[in-house]
Amino acid sequence: MRLRLLALPIGFAVVAFAAVLWITRPPGPGLDPDAMSYLGAAESFVSHGTLRIPSADWDGPGGTTPLDHFPPGFSLAIAVPVAVGIPPVPAARGIEAVAAGLAMGLAVWLVTTVAGPVGGALTGTMLLVTPGLVLDHLRVLSEPLFLLLLVASLALMLRRSGRPLAYGIVAALTGLVRYAGVAMGGAAVLWAFSRPGTRRQRVRCAALAAAPTLLVQAAWALRTRAESGTVRTLGVNGDVGATLQEGLATLENWFAPNVAPAGLRAVLALLMAVLAVLLLWRGARRDRPLFTLLGIVALCYTGLVLASRLFADPGIPLDERLLSPLFVLASLGVSAAVGLLWRDARLPLRLAGALVLAMWLGASAWRTAVWVRDARDGGWGYAGEDWQASALVQWLRTDGARRPVFSNSPPDVWFANGRNSWKLPQTLDAAEVTAFGKVLRERRGVLVGFARENEPMAKPEELARALGLVVLARFDDATVWGPPP
Repeated sequence: MRLRLLALPIGFAVVAFAAVLWITRPPGPGLDPDAMSYLGAAESFVSHGTLRIPSADWDGPGGTTPLDHFPPGFSLAIAVPVAVGIPPVPAARGIEAVAAGLAMGLAVWLVTTVAGPVGGALTGTMLLVTPGLVLDHLRVLSEPLFLLLLVASLALMLRRSGRPLAYGIVAALTGLVRYAGVAMGGAAVLWAFSRPGTRRQRVRCAALAAAPTLLVQAAWALRTRAESGTVRTLGVNGDVGATLQEGLATLENWFAPNVAPAGLRAVLALLMAVLAVLLLWRGARRDRPLFTLLGIVALCYTGLVLASRLFADPGIPLDERLLSPLFVLASLGVSAAVGLLWRDARLPLRLAGALVLAMWLGASAWRTAVWVRDARDGGWGYAGEDWQASALVQWLRTDGARRPVFSNSPPDVWFANGRNSWKLPQTLDAAEVTAFGKVLRERRGVLVGFARENEPMAKPEELARALGLVVLARFDDATVWGPPP
């Protein structure tokens, strides 16, 4: 019986592992600016025992700054294979494939134990074809490892509910991979407090579940404050309308994938959302613990993301990447509900349900296939063959490798030649511009203004004009300035 129970999870785990290796084969995986922080910090940790990224403010002496925009979990995971000689990008690719396989196996096993093989098979299929989840695994991102720890936390909370310290530790690790993972610490506390027992026992369990997250986050905050001397400032950020609209569009595309007319997509998405809520409600009547847990985690995650958007970072997008944990939770809930209700449902209801599911799975698979094909067509981002072969990259690997580079996009420099670079001043304040010009001349550096910007900085052309710099080279997507002879 145990072997039969494990056959389905193991099968889907192998498929997920192989699928990630296949979609990230060279020229993949995709590389974007975030990957510089993950990979650069991993190399720094192996070489120097510190977590630093290969870019710095224009007046920084060493060309590196402490990792603080992201937590350290993914970089530390990459550092393990890098320490034994595996290059950083293949190391990250392997970690994501293993994480995908383990997360898939755990998710299918968890639903199978609750809702049988129908629910387990549907879980694996939904996770394999959801576009947002596949997109997370196409690039070097922390999401695959984060989703693994999220599913592991769910499994421990559901199957080892009497061990709050155990699932509290895994929840704390989730918060070390992505800051949004702190929501799992809150969910662990609520879950521990909701377990049967006296009030004193419940408070004790909640405290045990909270302790790992509190300790880990406090230690990371103290380290960040000590190394960088700054902490994130909080304040009320208004104008949330565009952010919420983006979130609704993301949900529409998940509920009604590949539907072109916007009006029709909105109607179908609403109908699918209502159907999903009804399924979850009916499923909760059959197995309350699973659906209660999924609801707690979804509320904690959504609440933390919205609070972060309101008080911490107005640039937080509600895109597929940020909402992918909710896709996982919804997939687990819907699949479990279908598995629980399937056996007792009448034949017409089964046929109608199977038809709706087949249409959604087919549309999702089609949209996913298009995304994978586009990402595989010459590579994604900095792994793209066109970018790697461009004249700009060749210049950065020759002339740009011999002189310090100050730019508005340090990832472009690092992914081209592996060299640290310096950012530009944030404003055109006269005193700051004068000081920057002095540093640029003393270091015999060049100013490279890229067409794409990754952080708010002064406009390169305005800075060059204010300093009287001359054009040394011009490319389709960048211009190089330097001091006149």
